[in-house]
Amino acid sequence: MLVVSTAKGDVYRNLALEEWLLDHAGNHTSILFLYVDSPCVVIGKNQNPWRECRLSLMEKERVPLARRISGGGAVYHDEGNLNIGVIVPRTQYREEKQYELIFRTLEKFGIQGSRVRKNSLAVNGNKFSGQAFCFRRQHVLHHGTLLVSSDLNRLGRYLGPEFDTIETKAIASVPAQVMNLADTAPGLTIDTLSAALIETFREMYDDDEGVEHWDDNSIPEGALFPIIGKISSRDWKLDRTPRFRVTISGRALQVENGRITNLEGVPCFSEWLKADQT
Repeated sequence: MLVVSTAKGDVYRNLALEEWLLDHAGNHTSILFLYVDSPCVVIGKNQNPWRECRLSLMEKERVPLARRISGGGAVYHDEGNLNIGVIVPRTQYREEKQYELIFRTLEKFGIQGSRVRKNSLAVNGNKFSGQAFCFRRQHVLHHGTLLVSSDLNRLGRYLGPEFDTIETKAIASVPAQVMNLADTAPGLTIDTLSAALIETFREMYDDDEGVEHWDDNSIPEGALFPIIGKISSRDWKLDRTPRFRVTISGRALQVENGRITNLEGVPCFSEWLKADQT
């Protein structure tokens, strides 16, 4: 059993570490990864960023966009949001068990959570967590957000379409009323929730091998560089967007692999937008 925590808030580095742990999980029967990011928006691997978030506002306010390796919808991360990832062998993966880990932990603070829709968790109908998963080789990553004391005003400002005229088959986020867990349990913090999650994880995944803890001094930073380069690139964040159509100022555009295919020269859509707005 391995518990990994980091004090670094770089979303690209943390997503890279999560992917690295998934690819190198062979020596551990179960892994728990906890981290907190600086303000950013993270979309699912099959989403359209122009439909899911207000990229121009994010760029103006220097809030980065990231695309993860799992599906699901767009989420906002900041210092009041705790990210949790669990990695287990495919043969041991049970989706409901991952939700139980969170619900049992919240019960220690007197919070009664429930599952709503497909992969969302809520208290009294108000969403506090989005969950997603990735199957790779012999292991599964199940991860999600836990809104503890996030800035919900910024969340609402960044999440939403840049353009209302997009036509696409890309996976769409489902709007929901959100809440912070600290509003239900005053005094709840990232640190107290993290400690409780680790305790519950040990109770549920005890494998008689003991618990190994990794902090930032244990993480192979050099091994993360290639993954960081991939997930922070425009190709991964923007150009991997599924094909779509959008109408801007009365002009219909077809975009595939991040490029406008019905304009001469096949310009990059993101660069064309900047030029069109000047």
